[in-house]
Amino acid sequence: MFKWMMSLIIIFIISVEMNNSQLIALAKPTLAYSNVELDKLKAVADFKIFTPSFSIQNYKLEIKEPYPCNPGQSVTKVRLHFFDESGKSYLFGIEEHKAVDYKINRDITTIDVRNHTSTTRTVVEDFKFSERGEKININGVEGRFEAWVNHVPGGYLRWIYNDTFIQIDSGELTKEEMIALARSMNENRIN
Repeated sequence: MFKWMMSLIIIFIISVEMNNSQLIALAKPTLAYSNVELDKLKAVADFKIFTPSFSIQNYKLEIKEPYPCNPGQSVTKVRLHFFDESGKSYLFGIEEHKAVDYKINRDITTIDVRNHTSTTRTVVEDFKFSERGEKININGVEGRFEAWVNHVPGGYLRWIYNDTFIQIDSGELTKEEMIALARSMNENRIN
């Protein structure tokens, strides 16, 4: 009986893992192995896009947002994911948008415990740079670093440069590696 139950549990776990892998594969945007897609984004963005100045040969880049990318449509926000050479391990992400005249959607949820109900509404507001975190100098510009709460490497590093808000997040890179990455960012193509 015990062997039979264990067999069922193993089959269930394998089937769930296979289904999850298929769903992830279907939902995952295409990895970009060249500068072409990034150059297309830079041409239609309503802000300047900055990228690290290291060789893309060591990383795989996924353009997460906008997805799908429509070349004729203006882009207001970009989210880039960088993976290791295998494309399986997420190393860091970079999010960018205009620092001025940029609207964000914020969801506010109100929970009524007495009546067991909740309501969520979306509020559109002007983007405001958060001054939480440790001050960091990034090429003469003040940035802010916030470590992860659970003491793993990395966290969030954000700053505004040339009217572009830039935020790097990572759970793999150390604070020092994230700062070095930020200092390497420029408006040029990825080499």
